[in-house]
Amino acid sequence: MKLILFWITLTAEVASAACVAFSAAFPGRRIWPPPRRICWQAGLMWLLFVLSGAGMVGLGVVDWGSAGLAWWVRLVAGLPLWLGGSGLGLGSALALGYAPTLGSQGELILHGPYRFSRNPQYVGFIVSLFGWAIFSGSSLTLLAALVGAVALALAPFAEEPWLLGLHGPAYEAYRRTVPRLLSLRKILRKS
Repeated sequence: MKLILFWITLTAEVASAACVAFSAAFPGRRIWPPPRRICWQAGLMWLLFVLSGAGMVGLGVVDWGSAGLAWWVRLVAGLPLWLGGSGLGLGSALALGYAPTLGSQGELILHGPYRFSRNPQYVGFIVSLFGWAIFSGSSLTLLAALVGAVALALAPFAEEPWLLGLHGPAYEAYRRTVPRLLSLRKILRKS
């Protein structure tokens, strides 16, 4: 059971990364962001996202403690990363809105976590993946988190040309002032 879940999760993550890389290389035939809200590309990407996310959670549960990490390391390091990353990812999705989070067109958001990162959802979910892997103490989940993080880190390369075409000079100005992932210096300056 554990290995089947691992391979399903890994396959979904690799497929996500491949779709995003394809979209970055061939923007005219992109899969992500999808060309319309309801289309096969949107369905495929959200199926892969659900399989990856649910697979990560399930894998952490069925492979609980296999890495041999001390309980206090899992609690002190893993739990805050998992909860904090999930909070940032979900909070960023709320700030952006439902339709744009699903890849539909929307207005350019410059407030909230988008002041510090052009992609706070991806930053949050990458942190969350590693936090869950540490908290669950699962070696298989850690391997899956590495692959999932690659897929999430590639996504901006497919999205940014699309956003530039959608928002033009406003996005170009935003891109010059806000980092792709995260700037601690910018966060500390705004605090």
